[in-house]
Amino acid sequence: MNEMNELVAKFESEFSAFEKRYDDYTELSGKIRTQQNACKRDIKHYKMYIKMLHSKLAKIEPIASQEEQLQISLMRNSFEDKWLTLREVEDCLPKQNGLYLRIILGPVDVSFNNKQDKFEYKNNYENFKITVSAIISLFALFLYFFNSISLLDSIFHLLIVWYYCTLTIRERILMQNGSRIKGWWATYHFILTVEAAVMLIWPSSRSYSEFRDQFMFYSFYILIVQCMQYYYQMGCLYKLRALGQRPSMDITVDGYMTWMSSRLSFVLVFLLSAYAFQIYNAYSLYCIAKAPYCQEWQVTTMTLDVEYPKCAIPFSEVY
Repeated sequence: MNEMNELVAKFESEFSAFEKRYDDYTELSGKIRTQQNACKRDIKHYKMYIKMLHSKLAKIEPIASQEEQLQISLMRNSFEDKWLTLREVEDCLPKQNGLYLRIILGPVDVSFNNKQDKFEYKNNYENFKITVSAIISLFALFLYFFNSISLLDSIFHLLIVWYYCTLTIRERILMQNGSRIKGWWATYHFILTVEAAVMLIWPSSRSYSEFRDQFMFYSFYILIVQCMQYYYQMGCLYKLRALGQRPSMDITVDGYMTWMSSRLSFVLVFLLSAYAFQIYNAYSLYCIAKAPYCQEWQVTTMTLDVEYPKCAIPFSEVY
């Protein structure tokens, strides 16, 4: 019994220490939240202050002497550095969720408190994208040769819907944490989600059968091209981040971006072929939609969905 009393006493002592540690943690969390709110107010204040200083400099500059012009130039450079610092600090602070995340997740805070957590989440996003892309491409190749099981087609289209829905959510979380993801890129994935959903509910018919094998081969090819782009772009981003020319939260994308080097020529051949394939898909769907036997609204919807993003986005990617 004495041994039991000693064990209980030790447990009580350790548990009291645990409760004190938790109280300290709660108090510290409250202080962190207070400091975060104070930093947000300061950022807003200093941004307005910098704008006001820029406005005053613009009025002084026309009548300034040569020596004063040099001082004004130094001041402008200093203000720009301060503005970049404010943006970096702002990216590290929690933000209110955007409309899309509020609809999907509600008011849950998805902001990470430190850069390491943000970078790990960004890497997890990249790994998820390349892994699922590889699985979908192999699945598409399998279905290209084995087209007699309609259930597998439905599973394939459902997998694509899930994949792009998940991507849009993850990308919004990345944007919430300072990733400079372009608006057209997020819109592109919304459109791809709609396309996948339309393919999922497209009934088995002559029109579906005519487009099905072409779509499966296209899915295989485009995802293989994405895998090639992924490994190429990861190498480019790693080098540019090491040189300080790109933010650590930049992600890989589909298509050509201006930060890529001239050694893209090998990948560019496959990329341009993918764009040509996409335009050919739109043309094939248009021909099917014009056929007298085609009664499904999905064909016309797919024609519009495929034609717009596939033709417009390649040009916007350059910018």
